[in-house]
Amino acid sequence: MPVETNFEWLLVMAAGCEEAIRQRLNDLVHLQEELRGLDGRTCTGREYWRDRDHPARVPKLYILHSIDQECPMHGTPPPGDRLRVYVGSDHNKIAAARAAMTREAERCELEAQMAKTGHSLSSCGYHLRSFYGLLGYRVGEDGRPEPR
Repeated sequence: MPVETNFEWLLVMAAGCEEAIRQRLNDLVHLQEELRGLDGRTCTGREYWRDRDHPARVPKLYILHSIDQECPMHGTPPPGDRLRVYVGSDHNKIAAARAAMTREAERCELEAQMAKTGHSLSSCGYHLRSFYGLLGYRVGEDGRPEPR
């Protein structure tokens, strides 16, 4: 069997690299756009209910943040302090506060996906440099392979 037919799969796989990389780069752009859409619309706090167990009082929702925790929606507390935001018992305000906290969870997930995709692309870069090295090429600063 001729040598060139044994390695045809290598050419097919190499030809598909550009499209696969472009797709991941497009994924990164899409994730960045989604994150920008959440700017200022997420809340890093957690629910705290006052008077929830008191039968004669109406339960009221507060959003509590950790000490020194910045919140895109509620701002930054004084140093060594925490944000405590009164929401109340209005169902629409409660729903809005919960939605903001849900969006924060979505934001964290999007950032994790971005990090994972970025890591994958960096790893691909490393392996592509190795790939060219195995073929006797050096990859220049501009990303173009040059014969050694």
